[in-house]
Amino acid sequence: MSNVLLSDLEYIYKNNLANNFFRNKKILITGAAGFLGTYLSNYFLNYIKELEIKKIYLSDLNTSLIKKNIFFNKSTNKCTVLKSDVVNKKSSIYNIKSIDVIIHAATIASPTFYRKNPLKTAEANVDGLKNLLNFSLKKKVKRILFFSSSEIYGNPDKKNIPTKEFYNGNVSCLGPRACYDESKRFGETLCYIYNQVYKLPIRIVRPFNNYGPFLSTKDKRLPSDLLRKIKKNEDIIIYSNGKPKRTFCYVADAICGYLNAIKYEKFDVFNIGNEDEEISVLKFSKIFKSVAKKKTGYAGKIIFKKSKDINYLRDNPQRRKPCLEKSKKLLNYEPKIGVKEGITKYLLFYSNK
Repeated sequence: MSNVLLSDLEYIYKNNLANNFFRNKKILITGAAGFLGTYLSNYFLNYIKELEIKKIYLSDLNTSLIKKNIFFNKSTNKCTVLKSDVVNKKSSIYNIKSIDVIIHAATIASPTFYRKNPLKTAEANVDGLKNLLNFSLKKKVKRILFFSSSEIYGNPDKKNIPTKEFYNGNVSCLGPRACYDESKRFGETLCYIYNQVYKLPIRIVRPFNNYGPFLSTKDKRLPSDLLRKIKKNEDIIIYSNGKPKRTFCYVADAICGYLNAIKYEKFDVFNIGNEDEEISVLKFSKIFKSVAKKKTGYAGKIIFKKSKDINYLRDNPQRRKPCLEKSKKLLNYEPKIGVKEGITKYLLFYSNK
């Protein structure tokens, strides 16, 4: 197992407050082959004995990727991998006899791919979620974590940056990103309804620009694009003016927030990200380039080009920065890993892998 991953998992174990919550629990993770699903799966499996977890189910359509990226270090007899589509009511996950915790991370999160698959994206975020909620009612689950998105805020105006959870958003319902943004928004509404009507114990998290190990070089989001170019020793290409700003959150910090949200005792929604170091796409690229030069000898340049995809920048938020006041107060969430350190870890993970 990568030293970067091992140190990250130890960091998560020491810096979240939810470890005791998972004792004697059966856990289902949907989207276990995805970026965040893979990280959560590795955490639970690596500490399965310490956390005293009873059983783990990992569900995804891409089971080969699960087996490639999940490091079965301990008690593999307690882990079952299922090839399953949450949208299909006849999928094998719905045959699980009992479950305590469901972490629903199955989605298409990369703008490049959800714009190419708008219907599949909407179905996973709405139909798949509804199937899981109905399944949860039958199984009387103790907790459901729904991965929403900071995309539900759209393109906030200046007075709503940093963005708080009560901001209703500035989102286009007709456009290339609407399949993801609006289906996540409706997903939150479904969660709210099921909690209000059936008292289903749901918690919602909104990730803000998470990055790090297992964010594939094929993902097409900014950090993965930069990593791909660096690994190939090619010039970095920015398909914008480089001015849009983001706050980037290293995945180990984000996972601590998600685990604490699962433990939280009431229905609620939480921003999970980093509110410090708001930087432009160009500056983030320059830091990435600088770290790569030092660690790997990367010698490429940063160049600007216009994307052949006419919808590449349509409805793209100009700023994305969370207000973490609520998460800090209610979840004791406190991200500590800065951009330069996070980029270094990301690069070293794939360099050593």
